[in-house]
Amino acid sequence: MGHLRFLVPVLILSLLLAACGTSDPPPAASEVLTAMLAAMEDTAQPLPDGVIRLSSAPADSPDALTETFLSALYGEAARGLLGEDSTHSRPVQDAALYLSVSPYPCELGVFRCVDEDTARAVAALCRGRLDTLARGFRGSAYEAAASGGRVAVEGNWVLLVLCEDPIPVSEAARRLLP
Repeated sequence: MGHLRFLVPVLILSLLLAACGTSDPPPAASEVLTAMLAAMEDTAQPLPDGVIRLSSAPADSPDALTETFLSALYGEAARGLLGEDSTHSRPVQDAALYLSVSPYPCELGVFRCVDEDTARAVAALCRGRLDTLARGFRGSAYEAAASGGRVAVEGNWVLLVLCEDPIPVSEAARRLLP
């Protein structure tokens, strides 16, 4: 009986430690963006020509998502999100953007933030970006498309979706999120 009193806590502790060690790492923002782009291929509006920017790309790469680029899109409040100018932790740990280079407004963004508070702050910047795009396309043939964007916060993740059919694109991203 004395062995059982010792064995039960050891087994419970072992199970708890095993459960902690088996959690999968979060997907890369680029992986989530790739799923979103693939979902766009199945929508009525074909994917317009565009560029992809990744926070994980080397700083000297043309694909790099830098703080300068991010702040040009999202405003000065976006400075510091990628942690380039400080020794502090990065509030946005991983990010990926797709930007249309054609006149048709299409933009996708994936941001993995350090916590939910940061995610809410990044979501506010994304909403500001969508407002800017909607104002810029007001009165044009693309006005309706530019005003249909969505921003979603999923835990510490933020998704920005501006395309003709945002629902399947958002769902493709959500399937990959923890």
